[in-house]
Amino acid sequence: MRFNKKIAIKIITSAAAEYERYLNRKQFLIVYRNGKEYKYVEVGFRDMNFLHLTGVKTEISAQKFYEYCLTNRLSEKDFDIDKEGKVQRKLMVLPYLHKLLYQNCMIGNFINSGIMIKADYFVGDTKLILSVGFRREHGKDLPVTLYSGDVRKLTNPTNKVVAIFVRTFPDEIYKEQTYISKEIRFEDLKLPNDLVSLEEQKASGNIESNKAK
Repeated sequence: MRFNKKIAIKIITSAAAEYERYLNRKQFLIVYRNGKEYKYVEVGFRDMNFLHLTGVKTEISAQKFYEYCLTNRLSEKDFDIDKEGKVQRKLMVLPYLHKLLYQNCMIGNFINSGIMIKADYFVGDTKLILSVGFRREHGKDLPVTLYSGDVRKLTNPTNKVVAIFVRTFPDEIYKEQTYISKEIRFEDLKLPNDLVSLEEQKASGNIESNKAK
């Protein structure tokens, strides 16, 4: 199925609303198992990152594009869709982007097997539908691309994510969790106390409230 601009606007603006609710101005701590060790990365989402994930071309600034999406002012003259199908593939999975870090997922270093993507690593869902590429820039890990497909084909090794925590800027400590494997106890992760504080969540055992719908 090929999406025309009218349908593309509906998909993009709806995805922007979910991005605003679940991802924008949020920092995620992704803990994964690497052999017998637990390691983690921190990824952040900003308003200017959304445009890159859609793949469309526009003369509008990334922040203005996002503003147009949220205020339903995005029009067909504001962007172009490539003829190679790259945007089409992104639009197929863009509606699921906001759910990625609120559920079971996988992570791995990008193997750069002939695909022209400037990413250091990818995080992908276990349904093998979509993957998000992240790149380290100036000490920060930011989303740079959305890929339709199996994360295992993009990464090596591909590791299981065991827990995800979230904070909203400008908070400095993670106080909520969006996902934790049933096989894992919080204590097993041995995260620094000045990084994660989940006393209330540990006491209640409730990790359902933050799940993306």
